[in-house]
Amino acid sequence: MTRHSPSDLRIKALRLGFQTLRALSIDLAHRGAEHLFSRPRRHREPESERCARQRGRVFHFRSKGLRLRGHAWGEGPAILCLHGWEGRGTQFQSFIEPLAKAGFSILTFDQPGHGGSQGRRSGPLQWAEATRDLVAQVGPIHGLVAHSLGAAGAAIAMDHGLQAPRVVFLAPPARPDPYYDRVLSLLGFPEAEHPAAFQAYARRSGLPPERIRLLSLASRLSAPLLVIHDRGDREVPWSDGEAIASAWPSATLLTTEGLGHQRILRDTTVIKQTVAFLQRAEASHPLPFPLPFHGEGLRSLEWHLFHRELRGDGWT
Repeated sequence: MTRHSPSDLRIKALRLGFQTLRALSIDLAHRGAEHLFSRPRRHREPESERCARQRGRVFHFRSKGLRLRGHAWGEGPAILCLHGWEGRGTQFQSFIEPLAKAGFSILTFDQPGHGGSQGRRSGPLQWAEATRDLVAQVGPIHGLVAHSLGAAGAAIAMDHGLQAPRVVFLAPPARPDPYYDRVLSLLGFPEAEHPAAFQAYARRSGLPPERIRLLSLASRLSAPLLVIHDRGDREVPWSDGEAIASAWPSATLLTTEGLGHQRILRDTTVIKQTVAFLQRAEASHPLPFPLPFHGEGLRSLEWHLFHRELRGDGWT
């Protein structure tokens, strides 16, 4: 007798349901696939990340009607760190102290549908909008560090005007198509339908396909870029990072070995290279509010922004 795991049974039920839905309406089936593709799972925050969050300041800001949770540490020019799919801003915990010691403040936030932020659906365009909304509210950034899908959101934000003097991408995906194809295959969509399904997904996201593919955007962007990618990455192939670095006019590729997709966020050499790269730019504007590394004795950012709103000096 063959035994099936709960996940196997769920996949079979989904495939059967989508076969029925496709028979009724291809458009409805595509919308259902988009819904599943755009809905991240929230994972429990590890103790180490919780401790890192408590050493800094938690704040909240709004983007497209959602209340998003942010984190800040340090003083000086701001480095904005963007997490990947189903991640959290506190995954950059290993970067906090090195960046703070180098004289930077560190900003992260949980993207829509992730961590402590509101929302149920998420995607690169929402990430780009949230990134631009945060920078518009707190002031200029000195640099940007993005992991995995966070790099796609960062590139879209930069394509829409976000200014970042220096950029570091860790394990960036060249395009979302292969990941959407996996979902479609899992749901039983014939391979011949995949391109049209992706076109529909892109259209409903509000951008043409080439404007949500990082590789397509690379030649349009000019900020100095450091791409760090592990040759053995099983989630995002190293060839993606190489292609992005080759297409980006002022990019450098650093290849690592043995780190995979997640350990790249904790490796001391990766962090040192990132800090050194960010230090090469002339210091830009500091954050418009003091944020001590241990967060003692000063009001929270949310309190600061509340008073800023009352004064009417730029809060939107």
